[in-house]
Amino acid sequence: MPYAYRKSERIRKNQEFVATMKGKRLSIDGLSLFYAENDIGNYRVGISVSKKLAKAVKRNKLRRRIRDCIGKALKDHTAGYDLVFMARRELIDKGYEQVRLAVEKAIQKLAQRTRKPEGA
Repeated sequence: MPYAYRKSERIRKNQEFVATMKGKRLSIDGLSLFYAENDIGNYRVGISVSKKLAKAVKRNKLRRRIRDCIGKALKDHTAGYDLVFMARRELIDKGYEQVRLAVEKAIQKLAQRTRKPEGA
């Protein structure tokens, strides 16, 4: 069964998506990851797949794949951040493995960027 996020781990309101997307961004292999620090102390995740990319069946399939990959790839190193994953056109026709690799690369790059110095 795919990973289901608790309500405390989801970004649901439009203004929360917008606030996160005003933060920093990194793009890897057809996937953009927007991130911003939050005051909650744990991570929150949102997934966005535009209507321009495909019809509903393909969009939902891609959304489910991304959600499953995020659940497997997230570790404690993203605590305290809001994350919005936005799919791009290159990712629509890719298989599960390519989606998984894109998500893992994005999370690894995020971990490198957000790592705090050990002396601070």
